[in-house]
Amino acid sequence: MLQPYANQTDIPEALREHYSKRDDGQWHADIPDTHPAVKHNAKLLSEKNTAEGKVTQLTSELESARAGNLGRGQVAISKSEAALLDEYKPLGTPAELKVKVDEHVKLTEKITQHDRDKSLRQLSKDLGFNEEAFIRLPNLPEFEARVKDGKTEWIAKIKGDNGTITEKPAKEFIESSADITPFLPSLKVTQKQVELPGGQMSTGPLQTDPFAWAKDYAKTYVEQSQPVTDTFKAFNERQSA
Repeated sequence: MLQPYANQTDIPEALREHYSKRDDGQWHADIPDTHPAVKHNAKLLSEKNTAEGKVTQLTSELESARAGNLGRGQVAISKSEAALLDEYKPLGTPAELKVKVDEHVKLTEKITQHDRDKSLRQLSKDLGFNEEAFIRLPNLPEFEARVKDGKTEWIAKIKGDNGTITEKPAKEFIESSADITPFLPSLKVTQKQVELPGGQMSTGPLQTDPFAWAKDYAKTYVEQSQPVTDTFKAFNERQSA
């Protein structure tokens, strides 16, 4: 599995664009559908379904044996059932099977959370909201993207107490929700000015990376600053300033 990172700066620069910050506060790799973990999860799901079928079958056989006159420790099964049991054995022992099932559950949860985070980020981007702030809002419903007349429309699917699903345009829902409206000022992507060396001002939309403006400032400062050839003289000048 790809290593998670506590800070974005810890991620190798070449890989940063492939990482996203999750609810646990760490940076995890974005897992595409072609990732081995996704394929492995599908394999585990198939094995789990097969195993559950075998367990149901063996339970039924045990109950039938108890109702018959077989000796202790014996069970009567048909040839076809015996053949199925032989197919089941290569899947491993019950303990090994449990490990596979548990692993499947964990991978399913990770992939589900990954897909939801990806959807919420795209929604916030399309509606002009700050991604990092939006994905942390509590009690968000499910959202669905629908294409109409060549344009993507986001729909909020609100589940009522009785289980009924009510659909509403996502933007309308967000701007009218009592749980979200107090945070709207923080969600809006605004313009921010950053003073550069020489009194220049740089204006641009806030970046998803909260340190992006500092990185841009440092880069510009380095490009515009004159190199120090006499470090001793430069130190004295700073001390006397």
